[in-house]
Amino acid sequence: MTERSSKSCRRLRAVSRDERGAIVVFMVVSLAVMMGATGLAVDLGRGYVERVRLSRAVDAAALSAARVLRQGQGAATTEANAIARSNGIVNGTSGVTTSIAFGVNALGENTVTYTATRLVPTIFMRFLGQTQIDIGVAATSAIPPVDLVLVLDQSGSLGTAGAWDDLQAAATTFVQQFDDLIDQVALVSFQTRANTWNPLAPNFTTPIVNQIALLNSAGWTNTGEAIRLGGLELSGPAARPNAAKVVVFFTDGRPTAFRGVFGLPGLEQDRIGVHNQLPSARVRGYINNPDGIPMSGSPSIDGCNNVVVCFGMVDADFRNFSYNNGLIEADAVRAQGHFVYSIGLGDPSLGPEWQPDLDYLMRIANEGGVSDPAQPQGQMFFAPSAADLATVFNQVANALLVRLAS
Repeated sequence: MTERSSKSCRRLRAVSRDERGAIVVFMVVSLAVMMGATGLAVDLGRGYVERVRLSRAVDAAALSAARVLRQGQGAATTEANAIARSNGIVNGTSGVTTSIAFGVNALGENTVTYTATRLVPTIFMRFLGQTQIDIGVAATSAIPPVDLVLVLDQSGSLGTAGAWDDLQAAATTFVQQFDDLIDQVALVSFQTRANTWNPLAPNFTTPIVNQIALLNSAGWTNTGEAIRLGGLELSGPAARPNAAKVVVFFTDGRPTAFRGVFGLPGLEQDRIGVHNQLPSARVRGYINNPDGIPMSGSPSIDGCNNVVVCFGMVDADFRNFSYNNGLIEADAVRAQGHFVYSIGLGDPSLGPEWQPDLDYLMRIANEGGVSDPAQPQGQMFFAPSAADLATVFNQVANALLVRLAS
């Protein structure tokens, strides 16, 4: 072998050793990168899972706080923390920090924002100098204000059945579940005619509670006029455009009176027509000057007392007018985008004349869209006895407030 050939072989062997060294270096660097990427994926995956867990807890806490905000910010805070705790999120434990904030958004809705942060220790990323991941999530629930009209039946059958005191107590507690500063509430009651005692306004609790205590049970049941007055409040100048608008309608019986213009041709006038509670061959009569009918007692019949035909109408006509008038007025309220919730009281063991028509009350509330699927759908509630009224009124308040906070 020549000297030149020997030198060439030595160069080739040197190059071979250099390539082997480069490959080793490349493999070490590649392995480090792969381990770093794997570690990053593992730690970020752990962070993602923890973020999802925090989000679920925070969402539930904010929603629960909104549902009880009308009981005060202290109650809302307590409820939110309890719900977060039930989801494993406790302030000051396992690197968790929580906070709650209250505010009002651009729509005038009261808001609750619940925030939770957690420092999650890393496993692989710490070799790259990252010892923990800071995860933070927040959820906000908006609580629209409520413009609500409470419409109470004060007809004589409530007193006869011994249910009047129970109704007053249940209605009083119901009103107190709404907030004087967030909401507005009005009070309408009805018997032979209807009357608006307290127009829609804030700071309503004391005046409405006092007024409920002054009402008594007397007269017939004018469903239509009562719902009409409720609708007027929700469409009046005091109603707020950003508020949820609701009529809560209570009755213990079926319509027995209606307000309308009728009489001899050319001599028609505004009157209240009343009919017998049981199917009858004779008309009960009518009453002139509807606005002058006292709300504290039963009025005298002015005409058509116990006759077969009154101005061309028989008792069935009076009955149908009373029945349909309630449906017409409820439809008009819902057509404005307002909700109607109805409550019926009656003993299901008695005959139908002594209990409300539940199908009728469902149609008034448009439960399940039974009257018009395109209109707001409320709900019907039934109390089989006076002792159940407190529970049922509370159910209505809860259903309404939960719906608003959802």
